[in-house]
Amino acid sequence: MKPFSTTLLALFCLFTIAPMIVRGGEEKPKHNVIVILCDDLGYGELPVYRKLYQESEEFKTAIGSFTPNLDRLAKEGVVCTRAYGNNHCVPSRMSLLSGKWQTRKVVLGGQPMIGRAMREAGLKTAHFGKYHHEVEKTITLPYHPELLEFDEFFGFEAMSEYFRKAGEAVAETKNSPITYRVEEKMIDYQFPKEGAYLTDTLTELGVDFINRCAGEKKPFFLYLPYNAPHTPIQAKEEDLRTLFPKQAKDASTRQKIMAMVYSVDEGIGRLVETLEKNGQLERTLIIFTGDNGGEGTLSLNYPMHGFKHEPFDGGIRVPYIVWSASLKASADKPARYDGLVSVCDILPTALKYVAPSTDLTSLKIDGTDLMPYLTGQEQPLQGRQYLNVRTLNHLSNTWDGGRDTKGTTIGSSITLLVDHFKIMKIWQDRTKKDKYSYLLQHLPDMVGKPKPLSSLMEDYYEDNVKDPEKKEAMIKQLESLLQGDKLR
Repeated sequence: MKPFSTTLLALFCLFTIAPMIVRGGEEKPKHNVIVILCDDLGYGELPVYRKLYQESEEFKTAIGSFTPNLDRLAKEGVVCTRAYGNNHCVPSRMSLLSGKWQTRKVVLGGQPMIGRAMREAGLKTAHFGKYHHEVEKTITLPYHPELLEFDEFFGFEAMSEYFRKAGEAVAETKNSPITYRVEEKMIDYQFPKEGAYLTDTLTELGVDFINRCAGEKKPFFLYLPYNAPHTPIQAKEEDLRTLFPKQAKDASTRQKIMAMVYSVDEGIGRLVETLEKNGQLERTLIIFTGDNGGEGTLSLNYPMHGFKHEPFDGGIRVPYIVWSASLKASADKPARYDGLVSVCDILPTALKYVAPSTDLTSLKIDGTDLMPYLTGQEQPLQGRQYLNVRTLNHLSNTWDGGRDTKGTTIGSSITLLVDHFKIMKIWQDRTKKDKYSYLLQHLPDMVGKPKPLSSLMEDYYEDNVKDPEKKEAMIKQLESLLQGDKLR
C-alpha cells in the first residue's frame, strides 16, 4: 500500500494534536459506547413506538414482535418520543458526528469530532457501515480526514445491493463500493459466502470488534450506521420464513421492510449477547436512532404527517432509544421522555458517559447531555431549540426539483422547533430568495391520545394554529438565529 501523501499527513497531524477535549489527564475511561443508526426508518416502523398510540394498526408476525431486542432496550432504558434528525441523511449524520446543527459551517465541510473526542478520551474507535457525508471525492475514502478519526473503518457512501457475492473483495480505490481500514493498513476483506447479507456483515464486524477490545481490556466506541431499511427493499428468505411462514414466497413490500428491520434487531441482540459474555454490558451505553423519516409510501411514519425530504414531523422525527445500566436501575426514570431531543445530543451524552469531567461548554456544540433528564434527576428542558433545513444540496441551500405533498415544486425551507411549536420559513421558488412565507405549526404531545392524526396534520400553506403573537415571537427567534453567529 502506498504511504499517505504529504497533504494527508499534515491533515492527520493537525487533527490528532488538537487540544485535548477531556480535562484531567488522569481520568481513565472504564465505559463503552455503541451508537446504532438506521437509514430511512420511519417513526411508526417499530412496535415499541406504535403501541404508544391508540388505534394504531398492529403488525402481526409468527413470533409476535419482530424487534424483541429493541423492545428489551426500550423497557430497561428510555424511549424518547420527540427526537429529531434532519429531513435527509447527509446533514443528520454530520450533526450526529459533530453535535452541532447541520447549518453550522463546521458541519458543512468541517471536521466531525465524535471519533476524535472518543479517541482522546482513551477509547478505541470503529465505524462500520454507511458513510454518506459528502466527503471530498478526490481523496481515497478510508483515508479521508473525517474518517481518520476512527481507528477502524469499514464503510461505503451508499449501497445498491444488500446481498454480496462470494469472494467479492473490498479495495482502497475511491471508486470501490466498500473499503476496510484498520489503523493505517488496508484489509484484504472478502465476503465469505454467496449472498452474504450486508446487515449481517456489519453486525459480525461489530461483534469481532467488541471481542477484540475485551481481550485487550480496552474501552471502545462503536458506531454502526446500518444501511437498512433503505432501498433496495431486500430481505433474507430465512427472515421472511421466520416472520411470515405462510407468505414468505409472496411477501409484500411491508413484510420485507419488517424483515429488514428484524435483521437489524437480530444484530442488536448479538451485540448485547457479546457484551454480556465479555462482562461489558453493565458498563456500556447504547443509543439507537434513525437519520430521518421514512421514504414516501414505502415507510410508516405514523402518526406523524409527511415523509423523508419534508420538514413535517413525519420527515424529521425519528425513533430514539437510550439504554445503560444506570437507566435500567433507576427508579426515577420516566416511562418515556417527551422532551425535545435530537441527533446532536449523541456526542455530548456519549462523551460525558465515558469522561464525566468533560467540559461541554468548550466544545461550542448545540447538543446536550441527556442522562440527567433520562434518569429523572432533572425535568425536561423547556424552551429548547432545534433547527432543520430542508434542502438536498445543503451546501448551496437549494432544493432542486423537490415537490410537496400537493405536487407543487417548492424551494427550500428552514424550520425552528421550540417545545411543541414549529415555525417554518418557506421559499416556494428557489430562484427567488426574497419571496418566502412563514407558517406556524403546533404539535402537541399526542402519545397515548386516541386520535392523533387530525391534530398532527401540517401544511406548507396554512398555519394549523391561530396565534399571531406566538407566530411573531417565533419569527423573531428564527431570524435572530439566521442573522447571528449561532450558525457559524
